[in-house]
Amino acid sequence: MRLEVVDAVEAPRPLGVLKTLHYRPELFGRPFSDALDMAMRGPSEWSEGERELFAGFVSSLNQCPF
Repeated sequence: MRLEVVDAVEAPRPLGVLKTLHYRPELFGRPFSDALDMAMRGPSEWSEGERELFAGFVSSLNQCPF
């Protein structure tokens, strides 16, 4: 049932990241999302924009398609 809902997301190809976050959100999705939100939006010497820029730059170095 849960995978049917996740597979219903229309995308050019299945997005593994979305499937991971939504399949069992109580085990991984919510805790991971909360940690990511704290890292990107929580207190820091860097602005939110700077953190987004750093994340995008690192993703491009890692050839991440997301």
